[in-house]
Amino acid sequence: MLVKEYENAQTFLSDYEKLLLEKEAVSQLILYTAYQAMKSSESEKGLFGAVLEEEQTILLFCNVLPHNLIIHVVTQEDVSLACVALADFLVARHISITGINARLEACQSFMEQYKKHINCTFAMKLGMDVMEIRKINDIKPVEGFQRLALPEEAKLVADWMIQFQIEALTSELDYEAALNKATKLIEENKIYLYENSEQKVVTMAIASRKLVNGMAITYVFTPEENRGMGYAAANMYYLSKNLLDRGYEFCTLFVDKKNPLSNRAYEKVGYKILEDNYEYKVIQAEA
Repeated sequence: MLVKEYENAQTFLSDYEKLLLEKEAVSQLILYTAYQAMKSSESEKGLFGAVLEEEQTILLFCNVLPHNLIIHVVTQEDVSLACVALADFLVARHISITGINARLEACQSFMEQYKKHINCTFAMKLGMDVMEIRKINDIKPVEGFQRLALPEEAKLVADWMIQFQIEALTSELDYEAALNKATKLIEENKIYLYENSEQKVVTMAIASRKLVNGMAITYVFTPEENRGMGYAAANMYYLSKNLLDRGYEFCTLFVDKKNPLSNRAYEKVGYKILEDNYEYKVIQAEA
């Protein structure tokens, strides 16, 4: 196995952007990181590379601290061996990582090898399904009305963002940061709320990250008292239809594997699971 390192994100993309765009929803994390790195200072550009077996690319990776190591599997053939080679390469180069995002098999192979050299453990934070929609199913959503969030609803949105992060066990925003983020997203017309037949706001979704050909949707959140009534599916139906009608080729989102009801609701709208994506964090052993 050969681990090929690129001097920066631009040279990495010159070789692999076309390949990554073939499965953009699946590769969105590494693509987005590379695009952002191209805008950053030299010290923040991080490490980009590929693992090859002869002329065949097995996987692509990037490690831009403080973010996780991201591994994108190109082909399943020899992926475990490629992850072993990548772990050995990072250890030999004394390159630290904070965590890993990848398909489950890739995570497991990498972590097993990495722990042979580094005294640490890995804690799973999230197990997710990457979902995508390119065509809306002909369904009748629950009665209600979708609209953009208003400036005076920033506090409500901030509360829901924090609740979403607590449930998803992601790194939580403090209230001030959440409020600032909610205010900015509202100003950018990215937050979509759904009112039920009684004109009560019952769920939200955020069209947060524009991809090259699609749109990534995040913060799909429904308060517990409003769940199981079809509100999130209705909001996703109208939001996805709106985005596809506006010319986006697809919409995509990450759905927690611990929430199969959401997966089924989105599948009714037309979303399909492409593959899994797991996040593990490194826990260094005490000295």
